[in-house]
Amino acid sequence: MRPGSSSLLQHPGLYPAAAAATQPPGIATGNSSLDTLLHWRGWPAAALTELLTEPGLGEFSLAIPALARLTTAGGLVFLVDPPHLPHAQALRQTGLSGEHLLVLRCPARRDQFWAGEQILRSGTCAALVLWEGPEPWRHAQLLRLQGRARTTATPVFLYRRPQAIRAASPAPLRIGLQGSRNGIRLHIHKQPGPSGQTLLLTPSTAAVMIPARSGSPQILDRRPPLQMADWQPGNTASRVRPQALH
Repeated sequence: MRPGSSSLLQHPGLYPAAAAATQPPGIATGNSSLDTLLHWRGWPAAALTELLTEPGLGEFSLAIPALARLTTAGGLVFLVDPPHLPHAQALRQTGLSGEHLLVLRCPARRDQFWAGEQILRSGTCAALVLWEGPEPWRHAQLLRLQGRARTTATPVFLYRRPQAIRAASPAPLRIGLQGSRNGIRLHIHKQPGPSGQTLLLTPSTAAVMIPARSGSPQILDRRPPLQMADWQPGNTASRVRPQALH
């Protein structure tokens, strides 16, 4: 082996052929047409997925079927800085268990990356969903998040503005979303193998996000949902109350 080659093999952005052959199977998206287009036949189960979209298209609904399967199995799903709070009653209709859904608000946008890393390191996370703020994440941060997703075998979804497609990213899967008269038009910008495919997704789930100012105790339980020794004071986490799902 040539000098330096061993360190290259540890690079989170590189995939040896043998590793690719043994990668975890994809998580079904809930749309068979989309599963067919994706390299993993679903969402990658141990990687960073970027969803490039303007907010307000119902974009969170795209990940709901996969997240519902993970919560049904008892896993915790973390939402970091969503633009709106989850609506408990609508969640019940989608099959996504509010009991296992945790919402984290970071005191500053710069804390998003740190919080994401800590969540993945905690070993309590079945899936992580983050919303990027006005300031784009640095490439080095994305690279570390992708590496952490791979080593912990955790699916990570990052919602970003469409302009982020102009910059390179280590995310194995990058999908653009655009609203249309009949639904959401999906474009696969990047994945292993063929890319550039498009798909029109028609509305199939109710909107599950409501404006954050509408949050109230009957929708969210603001008691800390879990204890993490290195959790930063000032961050607030909320668990969707199962009582609100009745």
